[in-house]
Amino acid sequence: MNTKKSQLSDSIIFRPPKTDDGKYFWEIAKASKTLDVNSIYHYLIMCRHFGKTCLAAEKQGRVVGFITAYIPPGSPDTVFVWQVAVDEKERGQGLGVQMLVTLFKKLKILNIKHLDATITPSNQASIKLFMAVARELKSSFEFEKEFFPAVNFGENIHEPEILFHIGPEFSLTL
Repeated sequence: MNTKKSQLSDSIIFRPPKTDDGKYFWEIAKASKTLDVNSIYHYLIMCRHFGKTCLAAEKQGRVVGFITAYIPPGSPDTVFVWQVAVDEKERGQGLGVQMLVTLFKKLKILNIKHLDATITPSNQASIKLFMAVARELKSSFEFEKEFFPAVNFGENIHEPEILFHIGPEFSLTL
């Protein structure tokens, strides 16, 4: 493990979100200037109803990163990652990868074997993040299936969302 990750893990606590973390998730998403920002209500619901599959990263009592995710109906061995976000001051230290790996370790007890997320073709940072997670977990991945075509969003509103799939087997002996 490199020095950055060691320092990171010493100072950041990964925990299930509390309902009132929703407002911090919203603030981090809004400040990112790259994520689709959902309503504060959405983040509150994710924290309250899907807390078992979401994650908050806390540093010195302040939320500095989050993952919102859920288990899709009909896919009990899959977690669908809705958003991953890291506070600007904490970027570049591997926090996104560490959060996702931590979430997978936690979800192993729920028999989760697959990770799905959708990413727009131009979002190179997210593509690199999920490729790094697949490497860290020593798992295969696919990034090719159009999950939501651009036309689903309306004319010239949004790029297509491409399904990024990691799995089926993770090497969680990290």
